[in-house]
Amino acid sequence: MKKQIFISLAVSALTIISLILLFLTFMEGRFFPGTMVNRVDLSLMKREEAVAYFSNWKQEEFTLSLLDKEGNTEILTGKEIKLSYDPDFSEVPKVDSFLMLFSLGKKKDYPLKGSLAYDEELLRSYAENYASSHSTEESPRAGFLSGYVPGAGYLIGEERDGGKISAKALEAVIKDAITDGKSVIRLEDAGVYEEAEKTEGLEILKEEKNKSLPGTVRYNFSGEVVELNSDTTLAWFNADGTELNHAQVKEYVKNLKSYTDTSGKERSFQTEDGRVLSLGGKYGFSISEKKEIKQLSENLLTKENIVRDAEYETVAASRGADDIGNTYVEVDIGRQKIFYFENGIQQLSSDCVTGNIARRHGTPDGIYPLTYKTRNATLKGPDYEAKVNYWMPFNRGIGFHDALWRNRFGGNIYRNAGSHGCINLPFNSAQNLFQKVYQGIPVVCHY
Repeated sequence: MKKQIFISLAVSALTIISLILLFLTFMEGRFFPGTMVNRVDLSLMKREEAVAYFSNWKQEEFTLSLLDKEGNTEILTGKEIKLSYDPDFSEVPKVDSFLMLFSLGKKKDYPLKGSLAYDEELLRSYAENYASSHSTEESPRAGFLSGYVPGAGYLIGEERDGGKISAKALEAVIKDAITDGKSVIRLEDAGVYEEAEKTEGLEILKEEKNKSLPGTVRYNFSGEVVELNSDTTLAWFNADGTELNHAQVKEYVKNLKSYTDTSGKERSFQTEDGRVLSLGGKYGFSISEKKEIKQLSENLLTKENIVRDAEYETVAASRGADDIGNTYVEVDIGRQKIFYFENGIQQLSSDCVTGNIARRHGTPDGIYPLTYKTRNATLKGPDYEAKVNYWMPFNRGIGFHDALWRNRFGGNIYRNAGSHGCINLPFNSAQNLFQKVYQGIPVVCHY
């Protein structure tokens, strides 16, 4: 009985050992059940089969885009250079590993590790063919300082590499891309083209040249801005920028005056008695060419950036069709009356005596700015000399003044016994008007 039991146990042990040996023999070079690498189930797969699988997968997956400086793209595939992959399964338990006992039946996903390899000669041949077919005859260009660019000043022209590609440099760049796992190479940034010569000091030179440009003068015409900048004025200077062509400055000011002056232009005016007249006259904006040429030349030579008004001989109350405003003196020659309006309200009215019609000294109609006012003046002409207490000229030698030698004003006196063109006023009227008017106030004369 004991002998039979012993024999049975021996047979069982031999059977178990045989089965274990058979299992170990079968598992030799294979992965344990439940083994996954990079989410691929390798259960019972031979290691050489896994190596071939991942190598083929990497080759199929691999693409490297080469983008040239013209924007063209060519794709290098893994097959072209016989790309292969040598996976590293060192962290995956082996059959002869003690870990086998703890790994059986357990699922675990191991990261894929390894290294890429390729055919060096095929890669070199690819780089040489690419360089040959994609190179151009374009020469490299060093950086440079541009000429004056309107609206921008002096600029730096960027350096530009040539069109010739170095096969050796390209090969090295592709190798680095494979090692680093890159999928795109911008060849213009990779240094494979023939490099341009480096030019030092361009930024400093650009700043110096732009600082030497004429300044910008912005004229403020009651809200409308006219800008004069180096796009125009640079050509007015000599080569070293120290002297101005005054003929060009003068021509510019002349054109500016023609464009912006309103003096002498017809404008509508509603009289005190409701009529609407069209009147000319010196009133309005009138640039002083002499003063403006001087001021503008100074601004340009000192390289100023400035916003200012033009230099005027005369100015109006405002710009626009109604530039007279609502404060002015009105002279109605036909009615021999003057009226002073302040902010649209009549503050003064008076009879007057204007220029002698019979002797062709009639007071001209039109709108004029008051030139100035003064006390105790002596008025002189070819055949007269008169002392007045209040003198307010507006049209050359024509102006308002008191006339103590007269005892009557208004009516038709002016037709045969009028003045030499001035507006004669009673003393009190002249005194009151003198206290109200100021230089530049509009004086409107009409019939």
